[in-house]
Parts: sequence; C-alpha cells; structure tokens
Amino acid sequence: MELEINMERAVEDIPVSLYGDISKRLIDIVLGAQEKNAIPTDLAKKIIYLWRQDQLTTLTGITALVEASMKVDASKTCLALEKLGLQKVVLALQRIS
Repeated sequence: MELEINMERAVEDIPVSLYGDISKRLIDIVLGAQEKNAIPTDLAKKIIYLWRQDQLTTLTGITALVEASMKVDASKTCLALEKLGLQKVVLALQRIS
C-alpha cells in the first residue's frame, strides 16, 4: 500500500498533456518485457481492467503502467521519462524503487 501511495505521488508530477505519449511508451516496455512474471497478477489485472475501461491515460492508469514498467525494466522506464523532460519524476521513482 505504501509503495502505491509513493508511486502515485511521483506520478502526480507528470503533466496530463503527456499521459497519452507516456502510456504508449510504457505499454511498449511492459509488453516487450523478457521476464513476463515480473508483474504481479493483481497489477496485470488492474492494467487490463483500466485498458478495457479506456483509462490507461488517467492518473490511475499511468500510475499502474509506471509501476509495472519499473518492475520489468526500470532503466528503460527512466530513460523514456527522461526523454520527455521528467527528471523530477525519475528521481522520485529511483528513490522508491
């Protein structure tokens, strides 16, 4: 629960205008993961539910995608966020990972 709260706080600094682009990038990271078991079942179900509800570009969706992508490939996730100028978010994620 605490990790989820910290993750949400870190993600809150992402501008809403970037949600669509970030969502696409993080989905690519998650789907391209070599280690398919890195994402807990509950988190995978949550992402599928949010996708079905067309909510992957909401704060909740971005938070779930960031959490999942950090689990499968933290360096790719951080690089994707840095490319969008989100260094503050990357620093926050590195502190809680």
